[in-house]
Amino acid sequence: MSQAKLINDVTDLVWLMRAFDSDAKRAVFEKVCEGWTIMEEIEEEYGEAGREALQFFEKVKLVETRWEMDEGTAKKQYHAFYSSFHIKVISSVDMLQDVFSIALMGEETFSDIEQRIYDFIDDGELGREAEREFDFSSIQMKSIVKRSAILEYKGMNIQRVDEEK
Repeated sequence: MSQAKLINDVTDLVWLMRAFDSDAKRAVFEKVCEGWTIMEEIEEEYGEAGREALQFFEKVKLVETRWEMDEGTAKKQYHAFYSSFHIKVISSVDMLQDVFSIALMGEETFSDIEQRIYDFIDDGELGREAEREFDFSSIQMKSIVKRSAILEYKGMNIQRVDEEK
């Protein structure tokens, strides 16, 4: 686990800031840094907040996964993929304003925006269409999706996160 994650897209700062914004997220990340663990162990120790943290880490690819047999059933295991970050971002002030406006937005306001986008995209929608519908810049929309636990980009489409992964 001695790999460093290169951050060179200004919108990646959003998920990086949100990845460690609670005690539960920090504790879960420390746990997966120590070794392979399963979701049930995380839920038992950290509850719903732990499960959500691990799902977010998987979405932003901070953890690697593998399947292992345990008493005749396959269990998905998680382990931290990176031990450090290398951040090199060059950005205009406008882009930074867009990124930080989303990253630092209050949870209630963000959840409302996130849910409206979730309802709008249905089975998937071009990012540009969502930007037009909600009057966001492309940087803001990308930042919203990167902060979200229920939205993700697949190519140019915004889609709902598949919770069955």
